[in-house]
Amino acid sequence: MTERKMPQLKQQRSIDTRDALLTGAARVFARVTYAEARYRDVAVESGVSEGALYFHFRSKADLARAVLDEQQERMTSVLVRVEEWPGTGREQLLRLMRDLGDLIAGDEIVQAGIKLAGQPSSEVTTEASEPYLKWVRVTRTFLERGVQDGSVRAGLDIDLFAELFNTVFVGSQVLSGLEDGWASLPRRMQRLMPTMEALLAAT
Repeated sequence: MTERKMPQLKQQRSIDTRDALLTGAARVFARVTYAEARYRDVAVESGVSEGALYFHFRSKADLARAVLDEQQERMTSVLVRVEEWPGTGREQLLRLMRDLGDLIAGDEIVQAGIKLAGQPSSEVTTEASEPYLKWVRVTRTFLERGVQDGSVRAGLDIDLFAELFNTVFVGSQVLSGLEDGWASLPRRMQRLMPTMEALLAAT
């Protein structure tokens, strides 16, 4: 094996270990609260030594922040795909809600981030609360785009409806999380689409 390949292999192993730790942490945070979660549990769930865990994440708060960051990265990836999709502002907003529902229903790291955000510790309060404000801004952007392209009715109270759509989405997310671990979230989103579309449609 050449000397050039050795650093690449070490780097890949480090990436693989970090990914395993995030997945293990997600499973632990899904089972117990942040306060109850222990470093040792994450190491066991990940199949990684506690020393390796400490090398990547120096505290439980660092680990929780990493899960929250990864959750938002995955949700932002959905946003980027929707923005690249050639629909109207209204169509893009509704598709974003559906696609995020699909992501949440099937991604354990995203689910763990949601659980952490729902019972924030003082150590991660900022990281847990900031994303909600971001998604309100994202919704506002799609609504403004819809008004400009004629797919959203003129005179719509953009700020009010940005709050409304996020409240509907978060409420559906909470209910489906309590009912069946988010399995029903895509179905709930699909059922809401005609009503949400009617609220926005230009007359």
